[in-house]
Amino acid sequence: MTFSTDFLKVFMPLFVVIDPFGSLAIFVSMTGSFNRDTRRTISRDAVFYAGIIIILFALAGGLIIEFFGISIEALEIAGGIILLLMGIEMVRQGAKPDTSVDSSKNMGIVPFATPLLAGPGAISLVIILMKGDLFTKILTIVSVLLVLVIVYFFFIYSSKILSLLGDKVMTAITRIFGLLVAGFAIQYFLDALVALSVLK
Repeated sequence: MTFSTDFLKVFMPLFVVIDPFGSLAIFVSMTGSFNRDTRRTISRDAVFYAGIIIILFALAGGLIIEFFGISIEALEIAGGIILLLMGIEMVRQGAKPDTSVDSSKNMGIVPFATPLLAGPGAISLVIILMKGDLFTKILTIVSVLLVLVIVYFFFIYSSKILSLLGDKVMTAITRIFGLLVAGFAIQYFLDALVALSVLK
């Protein structure tokens, strides 16, 4: 396989699960009344803390599940179920599940950093991806950072992007991504079943 193929096999699942388009739609709906500086602060906090959470689980997630006696196959099945539910919700709603807060204080951390960006689907996915070889691990970390950079620019230029694409296009893109998320979920579930059958 070529480098680009290996990279896309890691990058695309992370991209569709974190879903910059769906996150952008929620970001615009929740921060539309804030001034530019406040929106920039929320964007920075969201990406920074989401990166910390996801990379922490990427690096230490294997140790955490080992400590609690959870097999990688069990995590693949659990992660697959979580991703499947997320995918179904994205297809049905045309956006990630909405959340609400009373003020802009700490909004970058909750709900944007977690659970919007660094949600259970993304956390489960990076742990699964990090079970690969060293090259795959490096690609996973790089892909996480790249997706979050994309999210940051989406948030910073949210008004321009939304006005360019329009609500209907954003909803359509998120529903397509939801279908892909569901596909990845079923594949992880099947991979776990195959691994368990081999172990027997």
